[in-house]
Amino acid sequence: MMPTSPALLPQPKRFERQSGSATLDSRSHVLLATKDDRLQRAVKSWQEHLPSARDSMKANSAMVRIAVEKSDDERTDAYRLAVTADAVAILAPTPAGCFHALHTLDQLRAGGDDVSCCLIEDWADFQTRGLLHDVSRGKVPTLDTLKLIADRLASLKANQLQLYIEHAFTFDFDPDICAPDDGLTPDEIRELDGYCKDRFIDLVPAVATLGHMGKILSIPKYRYLAEIEPTQTWDELDWPQRARGFTLDIANPQSFKLVENIWSEILDAFSGTIVNICGDEPWDLGKGKNREGFASGIGRPYIDHILRTSELCASRGRSVQVWSDVICKHPEQFGRLPSDLTVLHWGYDDNADYDGTGAFVRAGLNTFVCPGISGWKRILPAMSLAERNIARFAAAGRQHGATGLINTDWGDHGHFHTLGSSWHGIALGAACAWTADHPTGAVFDDLFARSFLGLEDAAVMPQLRRAAAIAGHCETWRLLWQPVAEMPQDPTLPATDVLGGAWDAACDAGSLLRPSFHNANRREYAEHDLGRGLARDFAELIVGVEFTELFAERVRFARNQTLPGFTVLVDQGKTEVWRDEWIERLNLESLKLSDCWIPRNKPSGLADIRAALLRCVWDLSYHCGTRIAQEGAD
Repeated sequence: MMPTSPALLPQPKRFERQSGSATLDSRSHVLLATKDDRLQRAVKSWQEHLPSARDSMKANSAMVRIAVEKSDDERTDAYRLAVTADAVAILAPTPAGCFHALHTLDQLRAGGDDVSCCLIEDWADFQTRGLLHDVSRGKVPTLDTLKLIADRLASLKANQLQLYIEHAFTFDFDPDICAPDDGLTPDEIRELDGYCKDRFIDLVPAVATLGHMGKILSIPKYRYLAEIEPTQTWDELDWPQRARGFTLDIANPQSFKLVENIWSEILDAFSGTIVNICGDEPWDLGKGKNREGFASGIGRPYIDHILRTSELCASRGRSVQVWSDVICKHPEQFGRLPSDLTVLHWGYDDNADYDGTGAFVRAGLNTFVCPGISGWKRILPAMSLAERNIARFAAAGRQHGATGLINTDWGDHGHFHTLGSSWHGIALGAACAWTADHPTGAVFDDLFARSFLGLEDAAVMPQLRRAAAIAGHCETWRLLWQPVAEMPQDPTLPATDVLGGAWDAACDAGSLLRPSFHNANRREYAEHDLGRGLARDFAELIVGVEFTELFAERVRFARNQTLPGFTVLVDQGKTEVWRDEWIERLNLESLKLSDCWIPRNKPSGLADIRAALLRCVWDLSYHCGTRIAQEGAD
């Protein structure tokens, strides 16, 4: 599918350009033919941001008419937008459709007061379109950041935001689980809940109460509730151990009391009718205390736990979602699942079971497809891998009759990647959720650069893709914390040409991004408007590409190789100089990462990242010292 209008993201289904243009400014009269409170507030806010007509030389401004008209069309997010020289007409079967049309009109206006005359007819391919954002495994966003995410999702026509919570919530029943600075508070959730509702977005808690309970079950007083009891505290666990977590002993009656305590407070804070009870990756289930009890298989006891948790949530008026990875292995249990349960079918690489979506749909289960942005354990997401994953799941979802697409942004191993680097994958997921065969590749990159980043061209995008190519070969975060001594024997590390290409591209991308950062920073400072936060996005992308340079250099050092552009070559007796320069740059990048982290997130998790970077300095200093001694002996 080729774009019908380069300015619009997502691309509309039908677009007909017409001659002429309309003027939208503060003189434009808006006639809103509905009493929906959310839409009224949205229209008022939209009017307040129209450009002033005070200095305009134009004689007339267009009137805007917005109306909700019932129709036989079951596509609740459909809308029709007609722009003529003297009027704009928005017609939709629901207030949500009108809201989406308003965002399309805003993109057409693109910050000015002229809108080209056109006719748009548009609708969504998936009823539910959302993002799951990890708020537990490193970065815990501030309320302002979560509102920014909601605003941008709304502009992309998404209608669901999930917050993934393992422990990052201030539970009243046990303050030892999470301190206020380390997690989200009930009051913050309630405020965000209302903010999302005003944007036609459902705020959904995605809470781990089976697997991935590492922090809670590592607390000494809860260890007896684990299938395999932890012997270390959370602070003592390394990145892979934290990501793996611990699994609840579901045969212990006291375990469900903990589940009840967790969900009771979660449901008090989140007012929506949908919850994600997760249930994914219970790695230890049946391998510890219940090895004998579950010897005949984990399928039935697993579903028993899912049913108990579902009934708990249903008693509070909620319908549940659950991840697919265990359920798919036990089709004999499908008939026991609640009729209103939604299966979240996921997979994040080229080997994902895309067509497995059909098995759930054929069993009569409401099914969402769930790709990911592939940013976890990386500094720049693996853009091409994420693109293939998102596009293939969107195609499979539409083919097999899935009703939703939830994109995922996980934070395994400390959530090292920045929000600024996530936007490309987030935007692509929202676009494919709206239109399953939405343009990808260079076409999407151009749309993203112009519509989302506000750039005049997309010259930086090919360089970002080339720099991110290294992330498609390995999880780049470990290229800093993996000991140098282990690297030469690691067969999974990127090849020499991949490292060199990523290094070159990262340098080029940085050169292109820095002027954009300065321009955005000046503009936001002058306008006193940090709402879009583009300067921060550019700053975070710059950090990503500069860390990519450091990744590549560290691996090449471990292999005793050089890179184009090195001013100091380790094979010419200058290792000590190179080490000092490299460590100085790493320390500078660490400060830049902190500068990006602090404005958008709570302090929780930053100390872990700093400690990992410090260990990298110690490791490199030790191995450089060894090499210096060898060079001296030679």
